[in-house]
Amino acid sequence: MLRSLPLLLLGSLLTAQDPTPPAPPAAPVAPAAPAAQQAPKPTPPAAMATIEAKELLAHATWLAADDRGGRLTGSPGQQEAAEYIAKHFAALGLEPLGEEVDGKRTFFQYYGIARTHVAATSRLKVGALDLADGFAVLGGKPIEVKLEGKLTFCGLGRVKGAASDLAADQSLAGQIAVVAVKGPRGEVAKDLSVEQKFGMCFPVFGQLGRTAKGLAGKGAAAVVFVLVDDAIGMSDVLNYLAVAPGKDVLAPRFEGADAGMSGMAAMLGGGGDGPPSLVLSVPTSAKVLAELAIDADALRKFLKGDGERPTAKADVGGGLNLTITHEADAKASNVCAVLRGSDPKLAAEAIVYSAHMDHVGRRFDGEVFNGADDNASGSAGLLAIASAWAKSKEKPKRSIVFLSVSGEELGLWGSAYYANNPTWPADQIVANINTDMIGRSGPESGPMEVTVTPSHGHKMFSTIVRDSAVFAEQLGCTFTSGDKYYTRSDHYNFAQKGIPVVFFCNGEHEDYHQVTDHADKLDGAKMERIARLSFWTGWSVANADERPRKLGRQPAWR
Repeated sequence: MLRSLPLLLLGSLLTAQDPTPPAPPAAPVAPAAPAAQQAPKPTPPAAMATIEAKELLAHATWLAADDRGGRLTGSPGQQEAAEYIAKHFAALGLEPLGEEVDGKRTFFQYYGIARTHVAATSRLKVGALDLADGFAVLGGKPIEVKLEGKLTFCGLGRVKGAASDLAADQSLAGQIAVVAVKGPRGEVAKDLSVEQKFGMCFPVFGQLGRTAKGLAGKGAAAVVFVLVDDAIGMSDVLNYLAVAPGKDVLAPRFEGADAGMSGMAAMLGGGGDGPPSLVLSVPTSAKVLAELAIDADALRKFLKGDGERPTAKADVGGGLNLTITHEADAKASNVCAVLRGSDPKLAAEAIVYSAHMDHVGRRFDGEVFNGADDNASGSAGLLAIASAWAKSKEKPKRSIVFLSVSGEELGLWGSAYYANNPTWPADQIVANINTDMIGRSGPESGPMEVTVTPSHGHKMFSTIVRDSAVFAEQLGCTFTSGDKYYTRSDHYNFAQKGIPVVFFCNGEHEDYHQVTDHADKLDGAKMERIARLSFWTGWSVANADERPRKLGRQPAWR
C-alpha cells in the first residue's frame, strides 16, 4: 500500500487530494431483516469455490521470497514478478492486453522512470576492509569520487565550542572523517511505526548534514557516519531517501505522474559541492569500528553521555571509489490480460481487477523488505481470481481485465500510467476492483472483517460496495471503513477518471513496511475470503444489465 510516512513529514498531502471530509465511523454491515421481509439470498457463482488458500499462499510465498529482493520498481526482482504473473495469465489462456511488439500483442505495458544508482565498482576501504555494500550515500546526486587517505575518528564531529571533537587548528585535509551517529536523548520505544521512525530520524539527518558541512570546513575529503545501534530505525528510513548499492533512487518519467518519494532524497544533502557523506549499516559499522580498534561498548557509553570519547587506532589508511550515475531512460512494467465477455453488446465493456506487484526493495544492511502482505497477498488474490474466471464454465457478459501494476509504493505510478494510457477504452471501463494487503488481521480489521473504501459514509459510495456488503455477509464477513486509504492505492487513479471503484484490504499492522512482513505470517483463510468476495463482486458487475452507479453517502452499507 502506498506509503503513509509522507503524511507526517509533508503535511496531509494525500488527504488534500481528496476533497471528501472525514466520514463518520462506518457502521458494520446491517443485520439481516426479519424472515418475512428478507430478500432471497444471492447465489454465489460456482467458480468462486475454486479460489483456495493453497493457491493464494503459493503465489504470495513466491512473490515475497528473498530472491525477489523486495520487488523495487524497475529492479530485476520486480521484473521477475512481472514475468511470473504474465506466465500465469498465459497458462490460463488469457489474451494479452499490453503493448504491441513487432505487430504482436504482449502482456507487458512499460512506462518511463529515471534511475539513480551506485555503480557496482564502488568501494569503501578501511584498513584491510574492502566494502562493496553496507552503506548508503546521502543526497543521491550523480558523483564520481576516487580518493585515498587516512581515516580519522572525530567522535560526534563537533568543530566548534568547548565540546569540539577537533583541536582549533586541526586539519582534516585529504582525510576521511569517521563520525558516530547520536540518536535522540532518552529511551526509545520498541516497535516504532514507519511514521514514528521518520519523525525521529529527520532531526538526526539534519544534524548529519550540519556535521558534514562543519567537517568539510576542516578539509575532510569524505565523511563516514557509523551506527553503533539503530533504535530509531535510520536503516529503514534511508531505504526511502538515500541511494545505496542495490537500492536505486527512482523518479517517474511520464506526464501526469506524482513524484511521490523521488524528490525527498535531495533533502538529506550530500553529494554536489560538498564531500560525499556515507552512513554505514549497523553490521558494517561494527566491522569498521573493529578495524579502527574502537571499543563499541565504550562508544555506546560515550553516546549516552556516560563516558569519555574512546580513542581510535592512528594512521589507518582507507579510500573511497564511488560512482553514482543517473539513467534518464529506464523503464518499469505493468502486466495486463483480458478475458473477453460473452454478450455481443456488453462485451465491449470491462471490469478491471488490479493489484500492485512492487514493494520497497532491500535495506542497505542486506535485509529484504519482502512485502508479503503489501502486496504479495493482493497480487496472489489477483492471480487466483484470474484462475477462477478462466476456469469457470459460465463466461461473463462483460469482459474482465486483469491488471498487475508496479510503482504503487512510489506514487501510484503504474496505475496512473495505465489510467492515462489504457489498453482498454477508458469510457468502456465500468468498474475497478482493487486488492492491496489482504493477508493479515490487525488494529483495523479482525479475521472476519474487511476494510473497504469508499464506505457508505463516502461521497463516492456506489452500488458495487452496497452489493458487495450483501455478499460479504454470506461469507461471514463484516465491513469496516477504509476511507483513509481512498487516495492511497491504485483504485484512486481509476476513481479520478470517474470510474466506480471498490478497494478491499485489511489495513495497516505492526509489520507494515517493515522487514518483518514475511509470508509465513499470512492468513490463508482470510486471503481466501477476501479474494472470493472480490471475485463475487466482479461477477455481479460483469453480469448485471446496468453499469454500476454512484449512490453518495448512505446511513449504512446496504
